Amino acid sequence: MKIATSLARMEDEASVEASSVPIGTVTSTNPTATVTSPSTAMISSTKFDEAFYPGRRLTATIFKGCLWVHVREYNDLNGKSYPTKKGASFTPGRLRVFRSMMDKIDTVLRQQEVNGSYGVDLGGGVMLKEHLGGGIYATVCEAFHGVTLRRHWMPPDGNGSIVPTKNGIYLPASQWESLKAKMDALLAACPELVNPGHCSDTHYNQMAMLECRECTPFGWLSL
Repeated sequence: MKIATSLARMEDEASVEASSVPIGTVTSTNPTATVTSPSTAMISSTKFDEAFYPGRRLTATIFKGCLWVHVREYNDLNGKSYPTKKGASFTPGRLRVFRSMMDKIDTVLRQQEVNGSYGVDLGGGVMLKEHLGGGIYATVCEAFHGVTLRRHWMPPDGNGSIVPTKNGIYLPASQWESLKAKMDALLAACPELVNPGHCSDTHYNQMAMLECRECTPFGWLSL
């Protein structure tokens, strides 16, 4: 449980760092390099950084010795591009789950198009909601032709309801396709992401899974 809690805390810190470092600030590709800039002291290297749509980037950085992948929106200010809080962060294991869900997401998006062409109305509800790890979920809603990657949480007085936070990013179908097209380049730059381990590989029984903040961040309600 302590390891899982530390991972959740590190995710928060990595997200904050990714939302405060402008493009070009970190230039080293050496995982052991030291960065002296106060705003980037925790990031030792950027391993991958490419735009998949104007103002939106897929990046991979080393933070406190751990590899994190970010899908994030950027804003331009004074000639530099700065990450915003609109985005989602992935551990290598979480990215493995995300990649395994892509075909399923594509199937739902195609069904969404078919429904629209035949005038099928499902009431604007959720067509797909998949847990990717930690509090991150991928969602497809009937009302919007695209994919939302968003962090969720359980309010202490919410009667056990898991609700979305403001931390996330919506990708219209065209941007979703562009993001997928960048995955091969990401994996080429970071081969350790091709087939990474996942905490679920070490769960020796169901109780261990239920105690894992990455697999079941909200207990059995995550299942």
